Amino acid sequence: MQAKTALAEKKALADKKAAADKKAAADKKAAADKKAAAEKKAAAEKKAAAEKKALADKKAAADKKAAAEKKAAAEKKAAAEKKALADKKAAAEKKALAEKKALAEKKALADKKAAADKKAAAEKKAAAEKKALAEKKALADKKAAAEKKALADKKAAAEKKAAAEKKALADKKAAADKKAAAEKKAAAEKKAAAEKKALADKKAAAEKKALAEKKALAEKKALADKKAAADKKAAAEKKAAAEKKAAAEKNVQTSKKVNSRIQIDSQQKRDSRTELLTVSVSLNTGKIVSIAAIGILASAILVSAMVFIAG
Repeated sequence: MQAKTALAEKKALADKKAAADKKAAADKKAAADKKAAAEKKAAAEKKAAAEKKALADKKAAADKKAAAEKKAAAEKKAAAEKKALADKKAAAEKKALAEKKALAEKKALADKKAAADKKAAAEKKAAAEKKALAEKKALADKKAAAEKKALADKKAAAEKKAAAEKKALADKKAAADKKAAAEKKAAAEKKAAAEKKALADKKAAAEKKALAEKKALAEKKALADKKAAADKKAAAEKKAAAEKKAAAEKNVQTSKKVNSRIQIDSQQKRDSRTELLTVSVSLNTGKIVSIAAIGILASAILVSAMVFIAG
């Protein structure tokens, strides 16, 4: 009986030990499962944190790239506007220079024409005076020849009369001589009157011609002066219109440039504030400090660009 009791106790002790071992194994397995679950959870959390950090870095890089591209586009646009303004100014200066040159050439041509007209009028006047002098000399020569001829005719008549007087009777000779003398005198007076009238008519015609030429020259000079004054006035009006147009274009360009600059500055400030607000919500303190530094740098570059454009 005692042996049976001992065997039972031994068996109970073995069962108790087996139960304890089973419980210890179960506890060990549960601890291992708990540790494995904790390690799995920590790995998942680490992976999620790494993915979150990579996403934040990717977004910050994209924002930085977009800001750089926006800045480059603004600088390119400002350079294009500045180049267009310079080209327009150069074209206006070239046009003004061409107009000035054309006006100078036109004036030089008018002066040359006026000088040529003046010279031609002087030459024409000199030719007229030379012609009048030649005609006067010819008239004097003709008159001298007529007087010489008349003298010769008179001498021949006297000789003829002397022969007739010698041949004819004294009374008949005297009557004939008186009649011949009277007729000759009348003819001479008539001829002298005719020559005097012809000379007076010729002189009057020459004076009338000279007066007409003088009047024509004066009218031509007055017309040239009037044309020169009109050209000068037209040139002055054209220059004034060109200067007025250039001033108006300059004012319009300045106004457009100022408005465009104000719009660009306002948009850049709004974009900068939006970027700073987004970054401040999504990133940690270190990222906020970095983005703020980038914003300050961008603002400094923007101010420098404004100063450069305004200068």
